[in-house]
Amino acid sequence: MNTHSKIVITGATGFLGKYIIEELSSKGYNICVLSRDTEKAKKTLGAEHEYVLWNGEESPVLQSAIEGSKAVIHLAGANIAGKRWSDSYKREIIESRSVWTRSIANAIATSVTPPEVWFSTSAVGYYGNGGEEVKTENSLPSTAFLSYVCKEWEAAALPAEKCCRVVRGRIGVVLHKQEGALAKMLLPFRLWFGGWLGSGRQWLSWVAYADVVGMIVWAIENSSIKGAMKIVSPNPVPMKKFAATVGKVLHRPSWFPVPEFVLKLMLGEQAWIVVAGQRVEPKVATEHNYPFRFTDLEAALKDLLN
Repeated sequence: MNTHSKIVITGATGFLGKYIIEELSSKGYNICVLSRDTEKAKKTLGAEHEYVLWNGEESPVLQSAIEGSKAVIHLAGANIAGKRWSDSYKREIIESRSVWTRSIANAIATSVTPPEVWFSTSAVGYYGNGGEEVKTENSLPSTAFLSYVCKEWEAAALPAEKCCRVVRGRIGVVLHKQEGALAKMLLPFRLWFGGWLGSGRQWLSWVAYADVVGMIVWAIENSSIKGAMKIVSPNPVPMKKFAATVGKVLHRPSWFPVPEFVLKLMLGEQAWIVVAGQRVEPKVATEHNYPFRFTDLEAALKDLLN
C-alpha cells in the first residue's frame, strides 16, 4: 500500500464512517480501518480495505498502522444517546473518547513519520446550553457533563499537535433519515403526533450528513485548516422552527410538543441533549470558503425525506 495515500480511520462502521470511506475511496485513497471487530467491519464495509484489530489502547499495532499515513480520522466513541446516563455509562462515554484519543495522540507523537493531519471528532456540546449567544471556535466551554466530555476529548489530542496538523471537528446535530435526532422525530410526525421538544426556543445547530462528510474530507485536504472547526450549517434554527419545517416537508402538522419535564422523566440527565441548545456558526468553514451542499434547512430535509 502506498502510505502517502493511506488514510487510517476509527469508528468506520458508524453511519458517518461508511459515507466518509465511500467519499475517500472515490478520490483514490487507500483505507485502513482500525476496529475491535475486523470481521464485522469487513462484512459492513467490503473486503477491498485494510483492516487492523485495535482495542483502543496504545500498542505496536496502532503505531504501525498510522506510521507514514497521509491522515488519521478518529470517529470512535460510545454512543452518547445509546443508554440512559448511569454513572457507569457516563464513565464509558468519557473513557471511550479520552483514552482512545490519547492512545492515537501518543502514537502520532512518537511516530518516525507521523501523518500529515489528524482529524479528531468532538461536538458542539462543548459549549453547553448557550441561549441566544452565537458561539464561535473561540467561545469557552460550560460546566455541563457533555461539555466536560468534549473538553477531555479535545485535550487528549494535544500531544499530537507538536508533530502534525490536528483538526478538532465539533459536530452539530447531524441530519439523516435513519440515524440521530431527526430519525427519532420522523415516526411521531408520520403518525400525526409530531412537535417540538422542550421549550422550542432552544437553538439547534444542524448539519446535513453530506456536509459532515464533505467538511471532514475538505479539512484533510486543506492544509490551512487546523485547531477547532465547527461542523454545522451556517443557519441554525430554534427547535420550534425545526419541528415546523419537518412537518412542512412531511405534510404533517407540528402540534404535539413534548414538555421539558416529560423529557426529564423519560430520559433523566440525558434529556439535556435535546433541551439544551447551542447557537453555533461555522466561522472557520465560511472564512475558508467551504462549499456547503445545504445551508437551508427545508432544502436539506427535502433532499433526505422526499
